Amino acid sequence: MQRANLHQSSAPFWFVLSPLPSIEMMGSVWSLWHMQAGSIEATLRYQIEALKFLQSRLHSDLCLLEDCQSPDHQNDLFDIWCTYWQDALLDYNSAGARFADIGSAIIRKAARRLHDDEKRLVENTAAQVVL
Repeated sequence: MQRANLHQSSAPFWFVLSPLPSIEMMGSVWSLWHMQAGSIEATLRYQIEALKFLQSRLHSDLCLLEDCQSPDHQNDLFDIWCTYWQDALLDYNSAGARFADIGSAIIRKAARRLHDDEKRLVENTAAQVVL
């Protein structure tokens, strides 16, 4: 029976785990983790905002149906309909502005994170040159 050669591995060279990871490796892993966390945060913020908007629109739709079926508003159906669409357009406008605000905040955070990662990389490179 032949023994497997421990020096030859079928795993790619970048997958071999060393007992002590290098500083560059930890920095890149940290940076990738930040990017992943930022994208998950952005996705969740957008989904929360979209669900809030959907909830408010569905509530407005329900109120429109209730008002149309109410005997008190039989003569005011045109006014109810116009008010509904006016409110809908204002809601869509404000939701678009909120989405733009969320997007700009996410971009600011990403730029700040990228700047911090760049500073960390330069400091680590300088420390390695000194050593």
